Amino acid sequence: MKPSRLSLLLALGLPLGAQSPTDQQKIDQELLDLLNTPVSVASKKAESVAQAPGIVTVISRAELEGFAAKSLGEVMSRVVGTAFLSPDVFSNQSVVVRGQENTPYNNHILVLLNGRPLRDPISGGLNGAIWNAVPLAALDHLEIIRGPGSVLYGSCAYSAVVNLVTRNTKESGLGGSVTLSGGAYGGLGQQDHVTFRDGGFQGMVSASTYRDKGPEYAFTDYDGHHNEHPFDRRTTGVLTNLSYQGFTLNAYQGSFQTYALNGGSEDWDPANYQRQVLSQMDLGYSKELNSLVTLGANVTYNKMNWSTEPVTNPVETSANALLYEGTLQVRPFEGFNIVFGAGGEKASWNGTGLLVLGDQTSSFLYTQLDYRIKAVKLIGGVQYNKLENIHGKASPRLGVVVDFTPEFGGKALYSTAFRKGYPLETGFNHPLFRGNLELKPELISTTEVQVFYQGKTAGLTLTYYSSKTDDTIIRKVLPFATPPPGLPPIYLKYFNGDSWKYSGFELEGKLSLSRGFMVTGSASYQTNENPAGLKDAALHPNTMVKLGAIYQSEDWSLGIFDNYSGAPKPTTLVNPGSLNVNHAAEAFQWITARLSWTPWTIGKNAIKLTLDADNLLGSAIYYPDYPNKTVNTLIPLSAGRSFTLGAGFTF
Repeated sequence: MKPSRLSLLLALGLPLGAQSPTDQQKIDQELLDLLNTPVSVASKKAESVAQAPGIVTVISRAELEGFAAKSLGEVMSRVVGTAFLSPDVFSNQSVVVRGQENTPYNNHILVLLNGRPLRDPISGGLNGAIWNAVPLAALDHLEIIRGPGSVLYGSCAYSAVVNLVTRNTKESGLGGSVTLSGGAYGGLGQQDHVTFRDGGFQGMVSASTYRDKGPEYAFTDYDGHHNEHPFDRRTTGVLTNLSYQGFTLNAYQGSFQTYALNGGSEDWDPANYQRQVLSQMDLGYSKELNSLVTLGANVTYNKMNWSTEPVTNPVETSANALLYEGTLQVRPFEGFNIVFGAGGEKASWNGTGLLVLGDQTSSFLYTQLDYRIKAVKLIGGVQYNKLENIHGKASPRLGVVVDFTPEFGGKALYSTAFRKGYPLETGFNHPLFRGNLELKPELISTTEVQVFYQGKTAGLTLTYYSSKTDDTIIRKVLPFATPPPGLPPIYLKYFNGDSWKYSGFELEGKLSLSRGFMVTGSASYQTNENPAGLKDAALHPNTMVKLGAIYQSEDWSLGIFDNYSGAPKPTTLVNPGSLNVNHAAEAFQWITARLSWTPWTIGKNAIKLTLDADNLLGSAIYYPDYPNKTVNTLIPLSAGRSFTLGAGFTF
């Protein structure tokens, strides 16, 4: 399948109308602000994307509102080299970056809420309650590092870091919005947010709910049973951010429930549901002692409850982690910045029939500095992380940013990251799965080179990356000395083992073409190699092309996004015994559109109506069973074309 005519038109960037100098100056400034949105995810201080010590993408509020998306996961699918997937038994569970994921647990990507880790303490990657339940109305923009981020953020900042930056207001009083939506699969939802400011006290509260009967999927499971069932969904998310005189409070609770296959056997069960409830609370304080020194402290609590209900053998598992961290930022002279940080984490877990009762402590120490000498910025940093009863590991970062001209520049970065073993790997207590308390952290080292152009009406980057993993946590098949009655003669246990290689190119850009018209797009190519030297063994597509356009007038707008994914390799490449029992995974184009109309506006008050169209080509979209490779495909990604209507009130 080739990119559509829509993609070619968007790539050509044909203007939609004439413009006056005044209009163009306004759009120039709007795009200039967009291209230069200050980001803090790469260094814990505000700086431009071009100068940040990382490969960073920003998704603005204009893009969040202009393109159709029901969830954060759908928003992330528009990022270069990124896919939103339903692996194994988990629907809408994983955001995979650069193809660097080979398990159903989304633990190679770390999500931050206003810079604080929003991390599942059970597996490091049960992220369904993030990608599906975070209220989009709460977000001002996203800051996304593609590549390692452990030097500042520790475990799981492996192939990407996503910072969710919430909205605020500069005006005193109240403001906000309420939006109701309904449509596809009997879906009903609401999104709302309120921002407020009174002197030095300000904050934001946002909530969302969504439920539908879900798309109906039919396929054959691992046991050879063909069945069909609606994969209904229920989500609830509440997010709060408050600040007063240096104190901040972030709080989030997200719940995601969906129909699911049976875990372990991946077979149909007409009454099986999975529910994830993720909670976070972070209390922080920051004090600028003078123009040279800033102190900070945070206490962050994360908790995950994961249950399957109701099933013959229900599973209920919970884990929590308390993270405490202190930071010191020093600016000894102009152009020189240093950040120091130290802290620790205490995690504990338990589960009915799945995990043994356990706990783990860890401590960390890190520093990162940057020094500018005229047109050259030098970057260096390291985090040392020590797990209980495990040898400590250091994760360094080195880099340089060079400005060739005011618009053109380049970066060269070397970074490493780690992911520690989590209770689902260390504390498994299942007849067929065994944990290993001696697991070492899995490691990744990445070299990245980027050239960038950043002008008033356009921004463009070209990036090459090469990554190598070590001590990757894998499952090995072992024989029972005496098989338990009624069980197979083998079981699975976790070990450190594989070493993979990944490399690729990423091209992305944003462009203002004329009054009210903006184009964004990317193209990426990735390849990988497993320990046996087999190319593309991760089974993720090599090629992705993503192109979108937003046109906005005074009272209406149209946003169209075309997501093209090349044909992935078949599961038989890795497992010759994999069964071709379901629809093949093929190249696809996933086109979405949003038409918005504002029929009434008085001052700050407005009514906005939206029509969202998903998968306009009506394709059934399938993906390889990349975690287990037992069958060619399992849960589809889309059932076909669907529509959603929305009505919102802004005040």
